[in-house]
Amino acid sequence: MAPNIFDPIVFILDGSPFPLPDPKTFSYLYNERGHPEHLHDRKGTLIEMAPENPDLERGTRYTGITHREKPVPDASYAVTLFDFKAPEVHYEALRATPETAQAFGMTLLRNGECIRFEYEALVCSKFSYGKWAGHQSPYLEAARRRELLTYNPTDLEFHNFPHVFFSQDSRPLVISVARWRPYVNEISLADLWLAPGDAIVLPPKVFPSPPRPGASYAEAKRKIVDLHGNRNSAFACWHDPAKPVLVTETILANAALMSSAQAGLHYHEEVTPTRHTLPAA
Repeated sequence: MAPNIFDPIVFILDGSPFPLPDPKTFSYLYNERGHPEHLHDRKGTLIEMAPENPDLERGTRYTGITHREKPVPDASYAVTLFDFKAPEVHYEALRATPETAQAFGMTLLRNGECIRFEYEALVCSKFSYGKWAGHQSPYLEAARRRELLTYNPTDLEFHNFPHVFFSQDSRPLVISVARWRPYVNEISLADLWLAPGDAIVLPPKVFPSPPRPGASYAEAKRKIVDLHGNRNSAFACWHDPAKPVLVTETILANAALMSSAQAGLHYHEEVTPTRHTLPAA
């Protein structure tokens, strides 16, 4: 009897990054149907970066959460290990709009819009995300990092450099997001479904300073850090058996910045199984 042969499981395939042009000369980022253009002059509709508004709250909210530092086996860094105190963690499915993006510290850049984008040490690269990418963890020991898990854990990050995600496939790009309020032990979780042709711009993020001594709950709650994760990028492919992989394009830090202390990379994990649904019609 011939052995059973299965198609290989795709987690994430990295493309070849190329540097962005000089941001002092090409200071506008234009979205051409989900493809970035770096321009000297504005084109289309100029928009502003959405201002940070710590009072916005969307997604599924968890209270009384805890966190601690967890070393990563066979690695030189540690992650923040969350405990959301729930038997199953639910990410609310939200269509990406200017309002839902701003609720997680992001700006929606639609087709035909441009924004001033004057950041240095960045590259652009294609990525291919398989629909099983959320079932793989980079925080296990090295021998298990290509293991297909039976559950989809939480994997979130923030960093002190900008990110731009372009939705350019036939299916929506799904970005898992969170607004963490560390000084009141609360977090809100969602999946932003980014329509083909749209993009999301994330400014640099840093951890908030502590509230003043004696601060009220309301004051402490306004100290936020916005997180994001890409492992569920191809979640929309789950409902199309003929499409196991989604292609996207991302602007991120170059290798030198990525490996520096300046990048301020912080990774976060929560190992409870997650539930991801479709956005409302």
